[in-house]
Parts: sequence; structure tokens; C-alpha cells
Amino acid sequence: MSNSSVGPPLAGASYMELFYAEIERIGRHIRDTQIAGICEAMKVAYECQSSDGRIFSHVLVGHFAMFAASPGIPGQPSVLPQRADRNISADYNQIRPGDFLLTNGASLINPDKGTIPDVGPDEARVRGAYTVGITCSYARFYKTPVGAFLPVKMTTSLEQICDRVLDSGCTWSCGVVSTPAIPEFKIISSSGLSQFLVYWACTAALCKQISTGGADDGAEVALEYINNALRSFELIREHEFEVIDRVARAWTDRILLFAGAADHPRLLVYGHPQAGAPYEGTQNMFVNEAYETAAGSMIMQPYDVYKTQLKASDIVLIGAISPDNGDEIQVAQYARQIGAMVVAFGPFDRSEGAGSLSDYADVAINTHSGDGAGILDISGFDEPVCPISGISGNLVLWLLTAQWTYRMAERNQTPNYWQNYWEVGASDYDDQAQASFVKRGF
Repeated sequence: MSNSSVGPPLAGASYMELFYAEIERIGRHIRDTQIAGICEAMKVAYECQSSDGRIFSHVLVGHFAMFAASPGIPGQPSVLPQRADRNISADYNQIRPGDFLLTNGASLINPDKGTIPDVGPDEARVRGAYTVGITCSYARFYKTPVGAFLPVKMTTSLEQICDRVLDSGCTWSCGVVSTPAIPEFKIISSSGLSQFLVYWACTAALCKQISTGGADDGAEVALEYINNALRSFELIREHEFEVIDRVARAWTDRILLFAGAADHPRLLVYGHPQAGAPYEGTQNMFVNEAYETAAGSMIMQPYDVYKTQLKASDIVLIGAISPDNGDEIQVAQYARQIGAMVVAFGPFDRSEGAGSLSDYADVAINTHSGDGAGILDISGFDEPVCPISGISGNLVLWLLTAQWTYRMAERNQTPNYWQNYWEVGASDYDDQAQASFVKRGF
């Protein structure tokens, strides 16, 4: 991979087009096949709460999942309250008959990598809670091939620990795009986005049931949420693909131009700190999703780790769920002052005039998610519920990653990627890939 000359065009669609098609398929799958199951599951949650039971939500497995529905996010009504500190054992110690749990495998895989949960795989049901699972690429479910994960992760499936499973449409392995230089696995993850389309549709349905005293099952608002998300995705495709490709080409040129330098260019990701316990130094849904995630590129690093070493050849990517967060604007201003390239994505639909993050970036990509807050007006809730800014931002993050990889691969310089660490052979693969990354810088 030492030749950075332009190679022959890759056959077929670009990587961002391939990834977009998969996400569109997932969204339609949820809309067309899962709404009834979502409403039935939320009916149990509503009845549980109405009978003085408690609702717990452990949709926490995966990098995006840890912060995607944190308390304090605009439009988060917390009717499915995420355990922000990820101390799932504390919840299991409280669970009793008549309670409800929504999970994506938190009792199968501890949310924090490298630690062992002190709860069994069937803990919630053993304690009498009605358990609903959302399929996740980090936990065995019906799509997972026999022997694909390490033995400890193949012993129990999501279906075995849940009363009901909602199919997010994700693949068993995180990645969905094949690239010739990495035949071992697919890259560019759909897992986080797919799960939170389901989570927010569940939230919509439960809010409607609470609002109507159980008279309305929430199918209409759950469907409205998914359709709004799909429309946001379509607008990104229509209006932002050219911008994303332009950014991908610029990143490729900059990274390869300085590849021979002693201090390689960095691609640093920032987003304002969110509620919840930090994970490996990160505390934001987009930063966590970009950094050391399965099927993700090794080049993406947290801005906060390297901010004091920032240099002009670096790239700073800022992910936003609101148009005007002060911390994010400050980072953009500083990075541009240093000379780094600043790219920002966020809900910039109504961002005109000074004061928007988009005014401080070299390139701004609109996630077409309104003002970043909730999108559903439901009686009894003080503000609109269920944002799409997080999932639309997640889409843009992966579209950028995919298209940059495509442009790098065109020049015979495929970047190094992380394999899902629960997959057989991943540990050895990642060690070798990381050594290559340190040498090449991407």
C-alpha cells in the first residue's frame, strides 16, 4: 500500500451509495414489519407502569448506544429511561415481578468492554420482568452464524433471554460494505443507527399510550417517526451527497499529501459532552461511534485527546445535535485558527446568520433534522418528543467514513479498520491492522 497513485475506478456503486442503500433498507424493514410488534411491546410497558411496575431501558451495548438516548437530549421524554451510568447490575438488583426491561443484550455483554457483568444472561426474566430485546450486532441473535463469535458470546442468544424480540434489521456483523483490501469482514456499521430507529419508535408509541390512557396503541406516531427519519435520510441523499464526496476527496488529498511526515495528519472527532459515564475517555454519541468501533476506521480519534497537539495538517470533524452549541463552536474557531480543516454536521436547516456552528466550519453538512429537538407533538408532553438529529448525524458520520474510504481505495490506499472484537480471529487481525495504522497513519 505504498503507492498513492490513482488506481482504476472501483467497480460498482460508491461506498456511501452502498451504505445509504442498506440504511434505507433497514428503515423500510422497521416501518413495514416491526410497528405492530413495537406497539404490542409498549402496551406491556404501559400496563406495567399503570400497575405500579417500573420500566428499565438497557439499550446500551455499542458505541453509539451508550449516549444516543442520554438524559437531557432535546426531545428525550425518558419514558424508556436509559441507564446513563451503565451500571446495569444496580437495576437488576431492583427488578421485581411486574417490571419491564428493554435491552439490546446488556445482560449478555457488559456495556463496558473488558469487564464481566455480575448478572446472568436471563437475569431480568428470572426476577419476573417482561423483557424485550432489540437485535444488535454485538449479541448473538437469529442471524448470527454458528461459531462466528467467541464461545462465551455464542452460549446464549437474545431470543433465549427475551419474551419478545424486535428485529432492528441490522446484520450479525457490524459492517455492511465490502472493500477488496479487507476480505476478512465488511466495514461501515449499521448497528447503532438501526437500533435507535427502533428505540425512538418505541418511545413514540409509549408516549402516545401514556397520553391516551392506553386507548391509542401509538402505531400512527411510531410510523410517523420512521417516515420522518426516512425523509431526513432522503434529503441528505438529495442535498448532501455532493458535499460529502467533496469532503472525502479533500480528506484523501490532505492525508496522503502529509502521509510521509513524521507526525501523520489526524482525523479528530468532537461533540459536546453528554450525560452519562465516559467510555474510554469519550462522552458523546458521535465521538464514541467514531473511535475504536467495530467496522470503523482506525484514523478517527477523540479531539479532546489531541487538542493541545493540534496542527494545521489535521482534520477536525464536529458532530452536532443542535445548531449552536457553544462548546462545539469554540472548538471550530480554535481549529480553524490553527489551520486545521474543520467539517461539521448537524441540524442546520434554519441556521442563517451568525451564531450557528455552520458559520465556523470550512464545510457544513446539514443532517436535515429540523432544529435537532423532538419531532412529534403528543398531548401531555411539554415539548415535542423523539429527535432524529442523532440518527441522521450517525448516518452522515458513516457516509463520510464510507466515501473517504472509497476515495482512498481508488488510490490504492485502503485505510485500516477495526473488526468486531467478539468475532473469531478479530484480536489477531486488529493487532496486525493497528501496527499497519501506526506505520501508515491511516
